[in-house]
Amino acid sequence: MSKAELARVGTAVLGAVAVLGAGGCRKPSLADQEQVGAASGEVMASLDESLDGRATTAFLTPEPLRGPLWRRALDALEPSAYAASCFPSTFSACAAGVRTRQYTQCSLGPSTLDGTVTLTFTRTALCALATADDAVTRTADLTLTGPWGGTLTVSSPDGGQTLTKTAAGFEFTVAGMERVLVGPGGRTLFDISTRTTAPFVVTGSSRADLVIASGTLEVTHELAGYTVSLDASNLAWSATCNCAVSGSLTGTVTSGKLSGRSATVELKGCGRADVTIDGDTDSVTLDRCAGI
Repeated sequence: MSKAELARVGTAVLGAVAVLGAGGCRKPSLADQEQVGAASGEVMASLDESLDGRATTAFLTPEPLRGPLWRRALDALEPSAYAASCFPSTFSACAAGVRTRQYTQCSLGPSTLDGTVTLTFTRTALCALATADDAVTRTADLTLTGPWGGTLTVSSPDGGQTLTKTAAGFEFTVAGMERVLVGPGGRTLFDISTRTTAPFVVTGSSRADLVIASGTLEVTHELAGYTVSLDASNLAWSATCNCAVSGSLTGTVTSGKLSGRSATVELKGCGRADVTIDGDTDSVTLDRCAGI
């Protein structure tokens, strides 16, 4: 397609965008339901990876990193060359209790992923959870870069996440994880941290029967200045998803201007949830959860 033809297509797309924009705008969320849901999905996907180092890494490009509609339309007409796919990436062999998965400019759709995930085992000879009290700590230092700039970073500033084998299953604790989204223009759009205030109690041993029966997750929106405390209830996996597909997390906003308001994350299948804050519900795509 010639440059003149591309320009005409771009003009047409801009006109369509203008018409769509004139039709109205999305009702603003009371408390960024999308990020509360995404943080919950991050924890579930991390638990899955800690339990099974063969798990694939899922990341959907957040909307602000995808570029304007007219650029996406032009890219569809004249696709960019993507780096090698991230999906073949695997963890290294066990070395003194440590296994590492490395990502170097590999592609997840139109975006690229860099960084590492590290699993550190207390049973150093085997890198396995064989008996009660064996544990693995997962830390991450990942950067997803959108096709038009901007980044989503996932890090472990306060120690990451630890999965411990118990007589009845597992316990999963989050000492501290952080998700930061910076738009293509360089502005920080969100900064979300998570930790558990009561460990997740986990039954089952694989996706076929894995359930988070209880536990409390605390999600803090650092920019907006509020915290949500969520109690898990029967978050159940399926054999074909790296996150729970049913169950809920229910609690309250514990700080900020919405303190005391109700909060719920209800799973609606693989990678989907309805997130409600004080009666205002958004249907959310969980960007770390995907079918296997």
